[in-house]
Amino acid sequence: MKVIDFLQFLFKLTVSKNQLIRDISVLRSEISPLKNKLIPFSDEEMELLSLKQSNFTKKKGFVRLTKGIFDSIYYENLIAYGIREYSNQQKLILITSSIDEFVYLVKADKTHVYMNNSEAGVITNNGKFYNLKNQLIGTIDGNDTLPTHTVFIKGRDVGYIANPRITNNTIPRAFNMLTNMSSDERIIFLCLTLINLVEEAQLPKVG
Repeated sequence: MKVIDFLQFLFKLTVSKNQLIRDISVLRSEISPLKNKLIPFSDEEMELLSLKQSNFTKKKGFVRLTKGIFDSIYYENLIAYGIREYSNQQKLILITSSIDEFVYLVKADKTHVYMNNSEAGVITNNGKFYNLKNQLIGTIDGNDTLPTHTVFIKGRDVGYIANPRITNNTIPRAFNMLTNMSSDERIIFLCLTLINLVEEAQLPKVG
């Protein structure tokens, strides 16, 4: 999807087009200092992502803005994110590595996913990820009370992501890969899991 189509899509949401454009720009500016801290992202570093956060801040009041970084198991800054919450329960979430940017527009019934300004698809509330042709390409068991969330891509169990709500004295890896994935499959995996990781990290801890 071209940028102009992206902006036309934003106009369909109940939050105004101009506000969303502005808020995406604000989020990018807000997390730019965090992004500058990130180490280069690779498949190897992806597998070292942990549940540990650093540089976490949360602003309340009229503008509710949360941002932070998820580190590797070696305390290296790996993934930065920003969350803008709206009074109508919608959320704008921007998640970035050193090389890729994911934008999630979270609505009541679904989440629209964009990667590097191109539309990737839609994630439904029951964890099903559909591409632009309305084909099911991945699923995640997103029950936020489970210790891990299994990911299936095209019907194949490829691995799982740990739940950051479950307290642990160690620094566990966020991902556990059960099989080798192609580059396209890794993108699907990241689209499904990064939003899960960031949103669950905002919930109260359990355990």
